[in-house]
Amino acid sequence: MTDETIDIGPRGRAGRPPRIAVLWSPLSGYMHSCMRAMVDEGIEVLVVHQQGDPNSPFDLDQVTDGIRALQWFGTADADEIDRLLEDFDPDTILASSWNFGAYRKVCRARRGKTLRIFGMDNQWLGTPKQWAGIASARFVLKPTYDGVYLCDERQANFAGRLGFPAERLIWGIYTGDYPKFAAVADERGDELPPRKFLFVGRLVPVKGIDVLADAYRRYRETVDDPWSLTIAGQGPDKHLLDGIDGIDHLGFVQPEDLPKVFADAGCLVLPSRFEPWAVVIHEATAAGLPVICTRPCGASTRLVLDSYNGAVVSAGDADALTGALLRIHNADDDTRREMGHASEMLARQYSPKLWVDRLMRRIPELRALVGLTPTPWSEGAGATGSDDGELGSTATEGTVDDVDEAVGDDVGVEGGLGVSPGTTPGDLA
Repeated sequence: MTDETIDIGPRGRAGRPPRIAVLWSPLSGYMHSCMRAMVDEGIEVLVVHQQGDPNSPFDLDQVTDGIRALQWFGTADADEIDRLLEDFDPDTILASSWNFGAYRKVCRARRGKTLRIFGMDNQWLGTPKQWAGIASARFVLKPTYDGVYLCDERQANFAGRLGFPAERLIWGIYTGDYPKFAAVADERGDELPPRKFLFVGRLVPVKGIDVLADAYRRYRETVDDPWSLTIAGQGPDKHLLDGIDGIDHLGFVQPEDLPKVFADAGCLVLPSRFEPWAVVIHEATAAGLPVICTRPCGASTRLVLDSYNGAVVSAGDADALTGALLRIHNADDDTRREMGHASEMLARQYSPKLWVDRLMRRIPELRALVGLTPTPWSEGAGATGSDDGELGSTATEGTVDDVDEAVGDDVGVEGGLGVSPGTTPGDLA
């Protein structure tokens, strides 16, 4: 089904609610919670998203429930998305990143007309690819986006190098579905959670599954009463966990069932070699669990304080991970309880409602900063003039297209848009 069969609603602006178009990568349970929070706040939302990852087979009926959503397959079609946006007439576009050429094209075409924000979870690592991104930012990013919704200081460092000053940044792009996971901690009260470790995620090399398998074997050999290890996820590295005593493999768990998995665990373990953020850490802390994670996990800076609510270890180090498992295992009841309560406190920094509040507070400010007219719903928000002298670009469209081709694009066969399974044409009317 294409956009031609979809009635997206009236185009009138005067006095209407905020209208946000979300151009996203594959949808997940936590991102759906943010979309639903916008809808619950009376915001009109249109979501265009990429087909899902086979290693994370989210039920599309769940992750599109109650929102206007269309899924694209293969390669995104900029012309098709452009027609959707023309009909929807958004005040703001929120794009998942800059790596989809179709999203860049439709955002660039709306320069000076629509506020354009892109999401960013890239930590500054100083890689050759990141330096190339800095070199091309004047041509690729500056004419295309007005602001950045990012995680924390690791991403803010990179965004600043790309030419986006602090005034153009919104912090806190990732959040778990806080109310659902906080309910786990509320129901538990002061009771201790089960003596079980938990891993949630794709079973792929970057998640450090080999390190987890090695460390858990060593841990079991060290203690007389080892905790079991629950694995919630699927992927090509599953075989690394096969045959290890104490492991309970659940396979992939859908979002609506995940709080029950956390309720049956006593500590999250995330041994990733790299995680831009790791929303699962927020889910675990909201559920009142201690967390063991590696330093490269982005959320370790805000949600895991070593010896306060868990342990932070080096990536790729099975000895260090074994030591952390033993530290949690040997903690007395009072320490485990205190760690759980500490996690609950740290988790309150993020929620779908706060996600919406942060975005909506900043939209009028950013519109004024880039010289856009006030939105119909932002009374008294006045433009202060554009700072395009700082972030603008004199590149011609042809030059930008050439750089786009050099930077790269999404890979796949030609595809198109279709209504996501959780959405009906009536939902889009």
